[in-house]
Amino acid sequence: MMVSPRDRLAEALAEQYTIEREVGAGGMATVYLAEDLKHGRKVALKVLKPELTAAMGNDRFPREIRTVAQFNHPHILSLYDSGEVAGFLYYVMPFVEGESLADRLARERQLPISDTIRILREVADALSYSHARDVVHRDIKPGNVLLSGRHAVVTDFGVAKALVASGGDNVTTVGMAVGTPQYMAPEQAMGQGNVDHRADLYALGILGYEMLTGKAPFDASTPQALLAAHVMEQPNDITKARPGIPPLLAEAIMRCLEKNPADRWQSAEELIARLEAIATTASGGLTPTETRPLSATLARKAKRRPMLTGIAAGLVVAAIAIVVFVMGSGSGGRIEKIGVLPIDDISGQDSVFVAAMQDALTNALLRSGLVGVESRSVMMRYKGGEKTTREIAKELSLGAVVEVTVFRAGDVMRINVQFANPATSRALWSDTYERDVQDVLAAQSDVVTRVASGIGGVLAGPKGPGDR
Repeated sequence: MMVSPRDRLAEALAEQYTIEREVGAGGMATVYLAEDLKHGRKVALKVLKPELTAAMGNDRFPREIRTVAQFNHPHILSLYDSGEVAGFLYYVMPFVEGESLADRLARERQLPISDTIRILREVADALSYSHARDVVHRDIKPGNVLLSGRHAVVTDFGVAKALVASGGDNVTTVGMAVGTPQYMAPEQAMGQGNVDHRADLYALGILGYEMLTGKAPFDASTPQALLAAHVMEQPNDITKARPGIPPLLAEAIMRCLEKNPADRWQSAEELIARLEAIATTASGGLTPTETRPLSATLARKAKRRPMLTGIAAGLVVAAIAIVVFVMGSGSGGRIEKIGVLPIDDISGQDSVFVAAMQDALTNALLRSGLVGVESRSVMMRYKGGEKTTREIAKELSLGAVVEVTVFRAGDVMRINVQFANPATSRALWSDTYERDVQDVLAAQSDVVTRVASGIGGVLAGPKGPGDR
């Protein structure tokens, strides 16, 4: 009797993982829900397609993907494990209950402008972290962006790097282009060997276009025709598909979609700065003298003019707002009050721990004496409510907020903490902790101490030459 590939894989991994069911399949891998037997947690076990394994060989992939196992960022899904067994190449990541950006787009089609800016900024923040470590994602798409609580988390970081590094030209020889045709930059579509971080920014532009308009800028009946469109066709002006988009946001997205990488944003940090400028203007990028949608072509022309037009004036106002914020948050003197937002218990297993941690963290920040801290009782009024972080901060006059998410898998608890500017969602400080729930009191005390210390460092600001 012939044994199926899944059964062969299950038998080979039986001492480490129990495969429960298939939960998805893409161009590069099949995804299974499995249990990590050692840690008693649910994981996503991703197994590369056999043709990719054959093209690459099985020795270099686990070695190349180790780089990503070191990543520690609140908007990047961790890599737990990777390896080769019985001819299968696999990697293991946390299994996150909830939905992907693809699921949300399928349900809502168009997202609110504020949500779009936030998701773009958080994905760009993840890309900035990755690019600084010479890792290009190459497959940014809605299915690889998970929505966890109020935050976006990017998955499959570094997998493409490992594929390219270990397989080289053999990967594309077997007809398995690294990436997804609908989100491929022109240089990716043409199979150029010098694809760099700007390809991710192109894909992020398509992501933004789709979140705002409900459809991608290019459509075709075959993958080949879609790739050709990326190379040959110009995308329609995004403001024609949704006239209410702020001009600065429209220009930012259309700049991502430039055919020539040299004409795009040159770094994720550049794009983040623009998105934050848009978020800090009261009208979301609209100025009092220029309230009509502005096409990307006109925006580029305006940028080249020697005189400041309406859009340029808007940039100046936004830049001033950023400078004021940086001056204040850097020294800690301008942040008068902070608040700990209701903690998200994503897995729904730790309500007692979450409530106790909310108290402990609020009290620890109060004891620091560096800043005013809103009471727990006031902050808990917003638990499960419809108000955004920015709305909460405005009502309570908060200069910064602490956002915490808790996720449990078996006996391992993952705690993500972000200290952020509520107006821009810019992280001032962030960290991630994994603790064994067998000693939950010690875990809580340790994490609270570390978080309070990290936030205190931001509020105290850099030390001067005479400081101790």
